[in-house]
Amino acid sequence: MKLKMLLFVFAVAVGVVVSLAPTSSALGLKIAPLEYKTTLKKNERQTGVIDVSNPTSQTIHVKTSVQAFKQIDDNGGLQFYDDERTTIGIRSDLSEFDLGPREALRMAFTIDGSLLPEGDVYAAIFFTTDLAKPRTGVGQLVRVGTVLSIVNKTPGSRSAVITDVIMPFLQFSDTVGGTYKVKNIGTANGGFYPTVKVSDWPSGAKKDVESSLVFGGRERRNDFRLPTGFGIHYVKVGYKGSEKGQWVVTVAPWMLVAIVMVLLIIGIEFLLYKRRHKSPRKKTASTS
Repeated sequence: MKLKMLLFVFAVAVGVVVSLAPTSSALGLKIAPLEYKTTLKKNERQTGVIDVSNPTSQTIHVKTSVQAFKQIDDNGGLQFYDDERTTIGIRSDLSEFDLGPREALRMAFTIDGSLLPEGDVYAAIFFTTDLAKPRTGVGQLVRVGTVLSIVNKTPGSRSAVITDVIMPFLQFSDTVGGTYKVKNIGTANGGFYPTVKVSDWPSGAKKDVESSLVFGGRERRNDFRLPTGFGIHYVKVGYKGSEKGQWVVTVAPWMLVAIVMVLLIIGIEFLLYKRRHKSPRKKTASTS
């Protein structure tokens, strides 16, 4: 009895300590948009906006920064780095600010084509919680950003090839789904979003699909889906003369059930036929 009483007192004490301890949820930031694409004419200046919100119950201090980036692998991995011309040509209205609990703000930024290098410019505007000025004693680092894809005056190289198309041969749907691989065979410093054409024979269905960003020398995988109807199809993915295709059979789910039922009936009929026409065993003569 004493043991039970001690355990009860211990449990109550632990509960009181836990209830009095301050909670520290992870600091967070939400931004929109996540990606900003634009094309600049010669020496053109453009202004954009980014919405930043604090979904937590804590006040946070945020610093902004700008970095250029490049792709470092075929999975879309990015390496961010400081670049003077990018930092000068892309400026945010706020270098730092506070966001209260559940508070949001709209921050403007300016892109100056006269200060940026000509061609394709890839950068990101980052929002980072400042560890040096935590407002609630919680020193967690959060870094989020908006990716900027800018064509400044003249676009860079737009050379790419389709290296592979991967699709299940049998698909139980009236649409064909699959994956294609596209490789940028242009300069290593440049990147773009190849728009490929997916087409089907004999339905004649066609669709333009914008691929994910791929830098020179890199290859990216992209998914696609094309409405084709049921039947036998040859689906092709192409980009400026480079094409890959594959035969595909699309079957409706009810067709699959019907095929299974027909095969089952045929199998049963075959077994019954063999049983009906089974030859009788010969009786062996008994000796007296």
